[in-house]
Amino acid sequence: MKKNNFFKQILSGTLILALAVGFTSCKKDDVDETGSARIKVVNASSASNAQSVFLANNAIIQGGLAFSNSSDYITTNSGNNLNLEFRNEGSTTAYASGRFDVDNGSSYTAFLAGDGQQARVKLYEDDLAAPAGGQAKVRFVHLSDAAPANVDIRRNSTTNLAANLARDNASNFMNIEPGILSLQVYAAGGTENLGTFDLSAFVEGKIYTVYITGSTAQNITVRQITHN
Repeated sequence: MKKNNFFKQILSGTLILALAVGFTSCKKDDVDETGSARIKVVNASSASNAQSVFLANNAIIQGGLAFSNSSDYITTNSGNNLNLEFRNEGSTTAYASGRFDVDNGSSYTAFLAGDGQQARVKLYEDDLAAPAGGQAKVRFVHLSDAAPANVDIRRNSTTNLAANLARDNASNFMNIEPGILSLQVYAAGGTENLGTFDLSAFVEGKIYTVYITGSTAQNITVRQITHN
């Protein structure tokens, strides 16, 4: 009996050690020291202060990223399970963070979304292949906590550009005619227009992301960023 108890203790200790090692490893930044990726950063959190941004505990933006501002692409190390962290300017603690795999040779856009307890970090891979001839290219991202969980983004009351787009998700990139685009936002499948938003003119050959943000019904807005 004593012998059986002894082996049970060994097995129990081994299991606890394995779980501890697994938990530690899942929290670790696995940086590829020889790989690189490019990340564009956007502050889409309407109530946030100006932000600094850290990837794997290395500063990639040192303060000054205010709401609606975006950075140029920043070249950084690729890797797995990398901690991407937004901090209020001058703070040493995270306002919001998330862990992501960042592939060697790829390009991404990172968003700070939501306000207060709903603040979060979202990362989307970018398709930077040139648009079709005579076209611009755009995708849509739903980051608004005030808008319905699923929305339709329409060119008019009947023509969807992105249908049933879920919160924190991005549409595929699509070709679009150059020029000024007026967008309407509806609850998915709904008939009530939540707002009409005029964007700056899309330029032939350019690539854009258009994102919905806002944590109250009064501050739902649509904004655009350029990738090239």
